[in-house]
Amino acid sequence: MSSHTRNRRRGRGQTDPLGQSASLHLGPDPYHHGHPAPPNRLFSQQSALLLIVGMGMGYIATISFGTNTTNTDLNTLVENLERKKYERLDSSASPLNILQSSRENTATAMMLRKSDHRRIEDSPDEAGTALEREVSDGLAEETARSKDELQPMMSETGAEAVDNAEAEIEARARSKDKSQPMMSKSTGAEAVDFAEAETRFIETQKLLATQSIPTATNPIVMKTASLPDSKRKKILVTGGAGFVGSHLVDTLMMEGHEVIALDNFFTGQRKNVDHWMNHPRFSLVVHDVTEPIMLEVDEIYHLACPASPPHYQYNPVKTIKTSTMGTINMLGLAKRVKAKILLTSTSEIYGDPEVHPQPESYWGNVNTIGPRSCYDEGKRVAETMMYSYKSQNNVDVRVARIFNTFGPRMHPNDGRVVSNFIIQSLQNKPMTIYGDGSQTRSFQFVSDLVNGLHSLMNGKYDLPVNLGNPDEYTVKHFAEYIKEITQSDSEISFLPATKDDPTQRKPDISTAKRELKWEPKVTVKEGLQQTIAYFSQVLKESGEIIPTGQEASRPKPKVADES
Repeated sequence: MSSHTRNRRRGRGQTDPLGQSASLHLGPDPYHHGHPAPPNRLFSQQSALLLIVGMGMGYIATISFGTNTTNTDLNTLVENLERKKYERLDSSASPLNILQSSRENTATAMMLRKSDHRRIEDSPDEAGTALEREVSDGLAEETARSKDELQPMMSETGAEAVDNAEAEIEARARSKDKSQPMMSKSTGAEAVDFAEAETRFIETQKLLATQSIPTATNPIVMKTASLPDSKRKKILVTGGAGFVGSHLVDTLMMEGHEVIALDNFFTGQRKNVDHWMNHPRFSLVVHDVTEPIMLEVDEIYHLACPASPPHYQYNPVKTIKTSTMGTINMLGLAKRVKAKILLTSTSEIYGDPEVHPQPESYWGNVNTIGPRSCYDEGKRVAETMMYSYKSQNNVDVRVARIFNTFGPRMHPNDGRVVSNFIIQSLQNKPMTIYGDGSQTRSFQFVSDLVNGLHSLMNGKYDLPVNLGNPDEYTVKHFAEYIKEITQSDSEISFLPATKDDPTQRKPDISTAKRELKWEPKVTVKEGLQQTIAYFSQVLKESGEIIPTGQEASRPKPKVADES
């Protein structure tokens, strides 16, 4: 027996269930002394046979199903068959599922047969013929079974499917025809709504540019003028959210100027300027004047500083810094931008005066180391710096010496005579007087003061000017007057006098009358009526308030539960 024959027998010694060789010798044949084995003719014949069988199966599949068999991966087809096995209970009655299952089964059988043929090493011609007949028989049987199963179902459901499809198309067409005008109407309505909203927004912006917004603190609508750019000024008001500062802001805004209110809110309150917050020409800057700030302005009203004894005595060092460093910073700003600056000084620079009434020429009688000196001396130094900048740097300056002022937006706990008496009388609580009540004061309404400041800034007079009301009252008389107006049941009580409290205070306003053509217009009674109405509203909002005494304290209202 030849070596080639022995090798073939050894190769057929191990076969798979189909009778094909389980091993494929591709390396050198050991029986040919290391040389490659001669080519095998049976291998070429089998390849040709497999090609013919594949073409035949493709043709049969095309005739049977009318579609091209896709090149489905073997693993995917096996998984599909496994899934279909569990789905038959639910979907076997569907003709589409039966057809899809038949196609997948046929294609899987074809792929399995092809895979088996690729593993054949040596196979006789009879094996290829048998395999071709088996595949052909399997395809024919599968196709016949699929057609038999589908035929009755298709005859019943085909017309229904067509009818359903046509009905669905018609329904969609009708729905589209109906929705088209609705969409047009909806789109048109939305466009109209948007146009109306845009118009309202523009009108609102125009309205906000011409007036203030009514608030609880300021319910009155204030109209603002419209000035050309050549006449409109940029004006800075330090302490702009305070009692006097907020009223000054009102006047400047109504004139049509662009106003910047600067405040650190130690004694100022945001609610005092809330009515201007939406106006395009108003700005609120939270800042401490003891720190420099860079702005471009035409005029500066420098009001920033605590003014009531309890507040300025709470932090005396900070009070001095506000009057000195704050004034230096504002003067530096005025020098840099060539702005006119006005300082609100005080009648406290006269101390406990020995001249009555007090003219601007009086130098005062001040205790430089007393509890009030942090405010008194701070303002005196501020006046000195104003005129030093004027003489050395040619800064345009104005100085107003303000006497006791009252009106709406006063802090309810600033400890001053007017606010304390009104709050106590409205609550029918004892009205406290420090001393025997013989000391005198003069009181001006806030609107008169604002008019005086405005006249001073826009005039040419640049020396200090007293701004106050010459009507003089003893403190005791003034308390009785408020009690009468409020119809209160309060009793007047007397407490020990405070240190360095002036015994008399009355302004000489001859300079203001001569140089500014200014004098108070509002009587004390008229001013008190407006102020009482304001504090009545504050009490409704805040509840019971305990006024601040003469001791140093923060400007925070004290209600009953905090006492």
